[in-house]
Amino acid sequence: MGKQFLKIAAVYFALSVLLSVIIGVSGDYSLSNVQSHIHLLGWTALGIIGLIYVAFPALSVPILARIHFWMHNIGLPVLILAIIVKNYEVPEAEVWIIIGWVLLAAGIMLFMVNVWDRLR
Repeated sequence: MGKQFLKIAAVYFALSVLLSVIIGVSGDYSLSNVQSHIHLLGWTALGIIGLIYVAFPALSVPILARIHFWMHNIGLPVLILAIIVKNYEVPEAEVWIIIGWVLLAAGIMLFMVNVWDRLR
């Protein structure tokens, strides 16, 4: 699982940098919070988690690692898109922001349980 986390982290890093360039060139900083979320929750968090899974291979065996991977990688794009839509004052965006955060938080809780259970 470590390799999958590192690969998707690299994708988020590229997206974050691309969005940074777009923001910088356009001078429109309204998507800065989106870029920050992509960078922190995509590149940084998933990269560190991937390195943990590589360093401790026993962690990547359980189903918890796979569920966490998918919850994180469904929750983050939902959150990002909902934040973008919220900039256009769409009322339903709040619900999708909550869904994205719940998926992300639940995935991270599974990661924590996995670490506590498998690292003894």
